[in-house]
Amino acid sequence: MHEFYQPGSGVPGNGQAPGSGQAFAPHPGYVEEKRRLRRAGNLFGGATLLYFAVSVAFGLLFGFLISLIYQITGRHLFGNSEVSYYLLNIAAYVLSFALPFSAYVSFVKMPWRVAVPWKRVRVGTVLLSIPAAFGLSVVGTILTSVLSSLFSLTGYQPVVSDMPLPVTTPGLVLYFIQLAVLPAVLEEIAFRGILMQSLRRFGDWFALLVSSLMFGLFHLNMVQAPYAFLLGLWFGFLVLRTGSLRISMVLHGCINLSAGLMTLWLNGMPENWVLVVNLVYIVFWLTTGIAGFLFLALRARGPLQLYPAQSWMRTGQRVGVYLSSVGMILALLAILFFMLQNFERIV
Repeated sequence: MHEFYQPGSGVPGNGQAPGSGQAFAPHPGYVEEKRRLRRAGNLFGGATLLYFAVSVAFGLLFGFLISLIYQITGRHLFGNSEVSYYLLNIAAYVLSFALPFSAYVSFVKMPWRVAVPWKRVRVGTVLLSIPAAFGLSVVGTILTSVLSSLFSLTGYQPVVSDMPLPVTTPGLVLYFIQLAVLPAVLEEIAFRGILMQSLRRFGDWFALLVSSLMFGLFHLNMVQAPYAFLLGLWFGFLVLRTGSLRISMVLHGCINLSAGLMTLWLNGMPENWVLVVNLVYIVFWLTTGIAGFLFLALRARGPLQLYPAQSWMRTGQRVGVYLSSVGMILALLAILFFMLQNFERIV
Protein backbone atom coordinates (compact mmCIF):
# COMPACT_ATOMS: atom_id res chain seq x y z
CA MET A 1 0.00 0.00 0.00
CA HIS A 2 1.40 3.40 -0.92
CA GLU A 3 2.35 5.56 2.03
CA PHE A 4 -0.14 8.19 0.87
CA TYR A 5 -2.92 6.00 2.22
CA GLN A 6 -1.54 5.44 5.72
CA PRO A 7 -4.17 6.35 8.32
CA GLY A 8 -3.65 8.27 11.52
CA SER A 9 -2.54 6.29 14.49
CA GLY A 10 -4.54 5.63 17.61
CA VAL A 11 -7.49 3.60 18.72
CA PRO A 12 -11.02 4.82 17.93
CA GLY A 13 -12.96 6.18 20.86
CA ASN A 14 -16.37 7.67 21.53
CA GLY A 15 -15.48 10.82 23.47
CA GLN A 16 -16.58 9.43 26.83
CA ALA A 17 -14.77 7.93 29.75
CA PRO A 18 -15.30 4.16 29.74
CA GLY A 19 -18.23 3.21 31.96
CA SER A 20 -18.65 6.72 33.34
CA GLY A 21 -21.20 8.14 30.90
CA GLN A 22 -19.43 11.49 31.33
CA ALA A 23 -17.96 13.45 28.45
CA PHE A 24 -14.31 14.39 28.56
CA ALA A 25 -11.93 16.35 26.34
CA PRO A 26 -11.69 14.82 22.82
CA HIS A 27 -8.67 12.63 22.25
CA PRO A 28 -5.91 14.33 20.23
CA GLY A 29 -6.33 11.61 17.60
CA TYR A 30 -10.00 12.52 17.16
CA VAL A 31 -9.18 16.22 16.92
CA GLU A 32 -6.46 15.56 14.35
CA GLU A 33 -8.70 13.34 12.22
CA LYS A 34 -11.44 15.96 12.26
CA ARG A 35 -8.92 18.61 11.25
CA ARG A 36 -7.69 16.48 8.34
CA LEU A 37 -11.24 15.79 7.18
CA ARG A 38 -12.11 19.48 7.23
CA ARG A 39 -8.93 20.33 5.35
CA ALA A 40 -9.75 17.70 2.71
CA GLY A 41 -13.28 19.09 2.42
CA ASN A 42 -12.00 22.64 2.09
CA LEU A 43 -9.57 21.63 -0.64
CA PHE A 44 -12.15 19.82 -2.73
CA GLY A 45 -14.72 22.53 -2.05
CA GLY A 46 -12.21 25.06 -3.39
CA ALA A 47 -11.59 22.87 -6.45
CA THR A 48 -15.35 22.67 -7.04
CA LEU A 49 -15.73 26.46 -6.88
CA LEU A 50 -12.80 26.82 -9.27
CA TYR A 51 -14.49 24.32 -11.60
CA PHE A 52 -17.60 26.51 -11.77
CA ALA A 53 -15.56 29.68 -12.19
CA VAL A 54 -13.53 28.22 -15.06
CA SER A 55 -16.59 26.68 -16.71
CA VAL A 56 -18.64 29.89 -16.62
CA ALA A 57 -15.70 32.16 -17.53
CA PHE A 58 -14.57 30.15 -20.53
CA GLY A 59 -18.15 29.53 -21.65
CA LEU A 60 -18.79 33.28 -21.72
CA LEU A 61 -15.41 34.00 -23.31
CA PHE A 62 -15.82 31.46 -26.09
CA GLY A 63 -19.40 32.59 -26.73
CA PHE A 64 -18.18 36.17 -27.02
CA LEU A 65 -15.41 35.16 -29.44
CA ILE A 66 -17.86 33.28 -31.69
CA SER A 67 -20.17 36.31 -31.83
CA LEU A 68 -17.31 38.78 -32.36
CA ILE A 69 -15.71 36.80 -35.18
CA TYR A 70 -19.05 36.40 -36.92
CA GLN A 71 -19.78 40.13 -36.67
CA ILE A 72 -16.34 41.05 -38.04
CA THR A 73 -15.98 38.46 -40.80
CA GLY A 74 -19.56 37.46 -41.47
CA ARG A 75 -18.45 33.83 -41.12
CA HIS A 76 -18.63 31.31 -38.34
CA LEU A 77 -15.46 30.22 -36.59
CA PHE A 78 -14.08 27.09 -38.30
CA GLY A 79 -16.50 27.82 -41.13
CA ASN A 80 -19.41 25.97 -39.51
CA SER A 81 -21.61 27.10 -36.64
CA GLU A 82 -22.17 23.51 -35.44
CA VAL A 83 -18.47 22.66 -35.48
CA SER A 84 -17.69 25.94 -33.70
CA TYR A 85 -20.27 25.18 -31.02
CA TYR A 86 -18.95 21.70 -30.25
CA LEU A 87 -15.25 22.58 -30.41
CA LEU A 88 -15.58 25.53 -28.07
CA ASN A 89 -17.78 23.58 -25.68
CA ILE A 90 -15.21 20.78 -25.68
CA ALA A 91 -12.45 23.28 -24.93
CA ALA A 92 -14.39 24.80 -22.02
CA TYR A 93 -15.26 21.32 -20.70
CA VAL A 94 -11.64 20.12 -20.77
CA LEU A 95 -10.31 23.25 -19.10
CA SER A 96 -13.01 23.22 -16.41
CA PHE A 97 -11.85 19.76 -15.33
CA ALA A 98 -8.11 20.01 -16.02
CA LEU A 99 -7.36 23.21 -14.09
CA PRO A 100 -9.25 22.61 -10.80
CA PHE A 101 -8.43 18.91 -10.44
CA SER A 102 -4.76 19.42 -11.33
CA ALA A 103 -4.62 22.11 -8.65
CA TYR A 104 -6.30 19.74 -6.18
CA VAL A 105 -3.71 17.02 -6.86
CA SER A 106 -0.96 19.56 -6.28
CA PHE A 107 -2.41 20.74 -2.97
CA VAL A 108 -2.97 17.25 -1.55
CA LYS A 109 0.52 16.26 -2.75
CA MET A 110 -0.68 13.05 -4.35
CA PRO A 111 1.48 11.32 -7.00
CA TRP A 112 -0.28 10.99 -10.34
CA ARG A 113 0.47 7.25 -10.37
CA VAL A 114 -1.72 7.02 -7.25
CA ALA A 115 -4.35 9.43 -8.58
CA VAL A 116 -4.77 7.45 -11.81
CA PRO A 117 -4.56 3.69 -11.07
CA TRP A 118 -4.02 1.86 -14.34
CA LYS A 119 -3.71 -1.89 -13.86
CA ARG A 120 -4.77 -4.42 -16.46
CA VAL A 121 -8.32 -5.76 -16.14
CA ARG A 122 -9.59 -9.13 -17.33
CA VAL A 123 -11.67 -8.84 -20.49
CA GLY A 124 -14.35 -11.12 -19.03
CA THR A 125 -14.75 -8.83 -16.03
CA VAL A 126 -15.24 -5.83 -18.30
CA LEU A 127 -17.75 -7.62 -20.54
CA LEU A 128 -19.84 -8.83 -17.60
CA SER A 129 -19.72 -5.41 -15.95
CA ILE A 130 -21.29 -3.70 -18.97
CA PRO A 131 -24.81 -5.21 -18.68
CA ALA A 132 -24.60 -4.83 -14.91
CA ALA A 133 -23.91 -1.10 -15.37
CA PHE A 134 -26.79 -0.73 -17.83
CA GLY A 135 -29.13 -2.59 -15.49
CA LEU A 136 -28.16 -0.26 -12.69
CA SER A 137 -28.70 2.76 -14.94
CA VAL A 138 -32.25 1.53 -15.62
CA VAL A 139 -32.87 1.28 -11.86
CA GLY A 140 -31.55 4.83 -11.53
CA THR A 141 -33.83 6.04 -14.31
CA ILE A 142 -36.84 4.50 -12.55
CA LEU A 143 -35.75 6.23 -9.34
CA THR A 144 -35.52 9.51 -11.24
CA SER A 145 -39.08 9.05 -12.51
CA VAL A 146 -40.31 8.54 -8.96
CA LEU A 147 -38.48 11.63 -7.73
CA SER A 148 -39.81 13.68 -10.66
CA SER A 149 -43.35 12.67 -9.72
CA LEU A 150 -42.72 13.79 -6.15
CA PHE A 151 -41.24 17.08 -7.31
CA SER A 152 -44.27 17.66 -9.55
CA LEU A 153 -46.41 17.91 -6.42
CA THR A 154 -44.64 21.23 -5.73
CA GLY A 155 -45.57 22.57 -9.16
CA TYR A 156 -42.03 22.14 -10.54
CA GLN A 157 -40.22 19.32 -12.29
CA PRO A 158 -36.51 18.68 -12.90
CA VAL A 159 -35.19 19.02 -16.44
CA VAL A 160 -31.85 18.48 -18.13
CA SER A 161 -30.21 20.75 -20.68
CA ASP A 162 -29.45 18.46 -23.60
CA MET A 163 -26.90 19.25 -26.27
CA PRO A 164 -28.38 20.20 -29.64
CA LEU A 165 -28.47 17.23 -31.99
CA PRO A 166 -25.93 17.34 -34.84
CA VAL A 167 -26.99 17.68 -38.47
CA THR A 168 -23.57 17.36 -40.17
CA THR A 169 -21.01 14.55 -40.15
CA PRO A 170 -18.28 16.63 -38.42
CA GLY A 171 -20.89 17.73 -35.88
CA LEU A 172 -21.89 14.10 -35.30
CA VAL A 173 -18.28 13.10 -34.58
CA LEU A 174 -17.76 16.02 -32.19
CA TYR A 175 -21.13 15.31 -30.54
CA PHE A 176 -20.05 11.81 -29.52
CA ILE A 177 -16.58 12.99 -28.49
CA GLN A 178 -18.18 15.49 -26.13
CA LEU A 179 -20.90 13.10 -24.96
CA ALA A 180 -19.12 9.77 -24.63
CA VAL A 181 -15.33 10.00 -24.96
CA LEU A 182 -14.33 13.02 -22.88
CA PRO A 183 -16.66 12.39 -19.90
CA ALA A 184 -15.51 8.77 -19.75
CA VAL A 185 -11.91 9.91 -19.49
CA LEU A 186 -12.02 13.20 -17.58
CA GLU A 187 -14.82 12.42 -15.13
CA GLU A 188 -13.37 9.04 -14.24
CA ILE A 189 -9.94 10.55 -13.64
CA ALA A 190 -11.56 13.30 -11.57
CA PHE A 191 -13.96 11.26 -9.40
CA ARG A 192 -12.85 7.61 -9.34
CA GLY A 193 -9.24 8.68 -9.70
CA ILE A 194 -8.21 11.94 -8.08
CA LEU A 195 -11.03 12.41 -5.56
CA MET A 196 -11.64 8.81 -4.51
CA GLN A 197 -7.95 7.89 -4.31
CA SER A 198 -7.14 11.02 -2.29
CA LEU A 199 -9.85 10.14 0.26
CA ARG A 200 -8.89 6.50 0.74
CA ARG A 201 -6.69 7.48 3.68
CA PHE A 202 -10.00 8.05 5.52
CA GLY A 203 -11.26 4.59 4.51
CA ASP A 204 -12.43 3.06 1.24
CA TRP A 205 -16.13 3.13 2.14
CA PHE A 206 -15.89 6.83 2.93
CA ALA A 207 -13.99 7.52 -0.30
CA LEU A 208 -16.49 5.51 -2.36
CA LEU A 209 -19.52 7.25 -0.86
CA VAL A 210 -18.19 10.81 -1.09
CA SER A 211 -16.82 10.44 -4.64
CA SER A 212 -20.13 8.92 -5.84
CA LEU A 213 -22.14 11.66 -4.15
CA MET A 214 -20.05 14.42 -5.73
CA PHE A 215 -20.18 12.67 -9.11
CA GLY A 216 -23.97 12.70 -8.97
CA LEU A 217 -24.18 16.32 -7.79
CA PHE A 218 -21.76 17.52 -10.49
CA HIS A 219 -24.42 16.69 -13.08
CA LEU A 220 -26.30 19.71 -11.69
CA ASN A 221 -29.81 18.35 -12.28
CA MET A 222 -32.12 15.92 -10.51
CA VAL A 223 -32.78 14.01 -13.73
CA GLN A 224 -29.25 12.63 -13.97
CA ALA A 225 -28.03 12.92 -10.36
CA PRO A 226 -29.80 9.82 -8.90
CA TYR A 227 -28.57 7.32 -11.47
CA ALA A 228 -25.18 9.04 -11.69
CA PHE A 229 -24.83 8.43 -7.94
CA LEU A 230 -25.75 4.75 -8.31
CA LEU A 231 -23.41 4.30 -11.26
CA GLY A 232 -20.71 6.13 -9.31
CA LEU A 233 -21.00 3.53 -6.56
CA TRP A 234 -20.71 0.71 -9.09
CA PHE A 235 -17.83 2.30 -11.02
CA GLY A 236 -16.01 3.07 -7.78
CA PHE A 237 -16.55 -0.46 -6.46
CA LEU A 238 -15.03 -1.90 -9.65
CA VAL A 239 -12.07 0.48 -9.51
CA LEU A 240 -11.40 -0.57 -5.91
CA ARG A 241 -11.82 -4.21 -6.89
CA THR A 242 -9.55 -4.11 -9.97
CA GLY A 243 -7.21 -1.27 -9.02
CA SER A 244 -7.78 0.34 -12.41
CA LEU A 245 -9.68 3.20 -14.01
CA ARG A 246 -9.75 1.32 -17.30
CA ILE A 247 -12.93 -0.55 -16.40
CA SER A 248 -14.85 2.52 -15.20
CA MET A 249 -13.83 4.48 -18.31
CA VAL A 250 -15.14 1.71 -20.58
CA LEU A 251 -18.44 1.44 -18.69
CA HIS A 252 -18.91 5.21 -18.53
CA GLY A 253 -18.25 5.51 -22.25
CA CYS A 254 -20.70 2.70 -23.06
CA ILE A 255 -23.49 4.27 -20.97
CA ASN A 256 -23.05 7.72 -22.55
CA LEU A 257 -22.66 6.31 -26.06
CA SER A 258 -25.89 4.35 -25.68
CA ALA A 259 -27.70 7.47 -24.44
CA GLY A 260 -26.54 9.42 -27.48
CA LEU A 261 -27.48 6.68 -29.94
CA MET A 262 -30.90 6.24 -28.36
CA THR A 263 -31.53 9.99 -28.48
CA LEU A 264 -30.68 10.15 -32.18
CA TRP A 265 -32.70 7.02 -32.97
CA LEU A 266 -35.82 8.08 -31.06
CA ASN A 267 -35.73 11.64 -32.37
CA GLY A 268 -38.85 12.14 -34.47
CA MET A 269 -40.19 8.64 -33.79
CA PRO A 270 -43.95 8.38 -33.03
CA GLU A 271 -44.70 8.47 -29.31
CA ASN A 272 -46.22 4.98 -29.18
CA TRP A 273 -43.07 3.51 -30.76
CA VAL A 274 -40.89 5.45 -28.32
CA LEU A 275 -42.77 3.79 -25.45
CA VAL A 276 -42.28 0.33 -26.98
CA VAL A 277 -38.57 0.86 -27.59
CA ASN A 278 -38.04 2.16 -24.05
CA LEU A 279 -39.92 -0.80 -22.57
CA VAL A 280 -37.80 -3.28 -24.54
CA TYR A 281 -34.67 -1.38 -23.48
CA ILE A 282 -35.64 -1.55 -19.81
CA VAL A 283 -36.55 -5.25 -19.82
CA PHE A 284 -33.45 -6.24 -21.79
CA TRP A 285 -30.95 -4.41 -19.59
CA LEU A 286 -32.62 -5.37 -16.31
CA THR A 287 -32.51 -9.03 -17.33
CA THR A 288 -28.96 -9.03 -18.65
CA GLY A 289 -27.86 -6.78 -15.78
CA ILE A 290 -28.99 -9.28 -13.16
CA ALA A 291 -27.23 -12.04 -15.09
CA GLY A 292 -24.08 -9.90 -15.28
CA PHE A 293 -24.07 -9.33 -11.52
CA LEU A 294 -24.51 -13.06 -10.85
CA PHE A 295 -21.72 -14.12 -13.20
CA LEU A 296 -19.39 -11.48 -11.75
CA ALA A 297 -20.09 -12.80 -8.26
CA LEU A 298 -19.29 -16.34 -9.40
CA ARG A 299 -16.07 -15.24 -11.12
CA ALA A 300 -14.85 -13.12 -8.20
CA ARG A 301 -11.50 -14.28 -6.84
CA GLY A 302 -11.64 -13.82 -3.09
CA PRO A 303 -13.46 -11.16 -1.09
CA LEU A 304 -13.18 -7.47 -1.91
CA GLN A 305 -10.44 -6.07 0.31
CA LEU A 306 -11.45 -2.54 1.23
CA TYR A 307 -8.92 -0.44 3.05
CA PRO A 308 -10.09 -0.08 6.67
CA ALA A 309 -9.42 3.30 8.24
CA GLN A 310 -8.27 3.40 11.85
CA SER A 311 -10.81 6.09 12.54
CA TRP A 312 -12.22 7.74 15.63
CA MET A 313 -15.53 8.19 13.79
CA ARG A 314 -18.05 6.08 11.93
CA THR A 315 -18.29 6.51 8.16
CA GLY A 316 -21.42 8.67 8.43
CA GLN A 317 -19.74 10.95 10.94
CA ARG A 318 -16.73 11.36 8.67
CA VAL A 319 -18.99 12.26 5.76
CA GLY A 320 -20.77 14.83 7.95
CA VAL A 321 -17.51 16.44 9.04
CA TYR A 322 -16.21 16.49 5.47
CA LEU A 323 -19.37 18.04 4.00
CA SER A 324 -19.68 20.59 6.81
CA SER A 325 -16.30 22.17 6.10
CA VAL A 326 -16.53 25.78 4.94
CA GLY A 327 -15.23 24.99 1.47
CA MET A 328 -17.70 22.17 0.92
CA ILE A 329 -20.63 24.23 2.23
CA LEU A 330 -19.82 26.95 -0.32
CA ALA A 331 -19.41 24.33 -3.04
CA LEU A 332 -22.75 22.68 -2.18
CA LEU A 333 -24.46 26.08 -2.24
CA ALA A 334 -23.02 26.69 -5.72
CA ILE A 335 -24.22 23.25 -6.84
CA LEU A 336 -27.68 23.97 -5.41
CA PHE A 337 -27.78 27.30 -7.28
CA PHE A 338 -27.07 25.62 -10.63
CA MET A 339 -29.43 22.72 -9.85
CA LEU A 340 -32.30 25.13 -9.23
CA GLN A 341 -31.78 26.48 -12.75
CA ASN A 342 -32.72 23.03 -14.01
CA PHE A 343 -36.27 23.04 -12.70
CA GLU A 344 -39.20 24.29 -14.70
CA ARG A 345 -42.69 25.23 -13.62
CA ILE A 346 -45.43 22.83 -14.65
CA VAL A 347 -47.95 24.67 -16.78
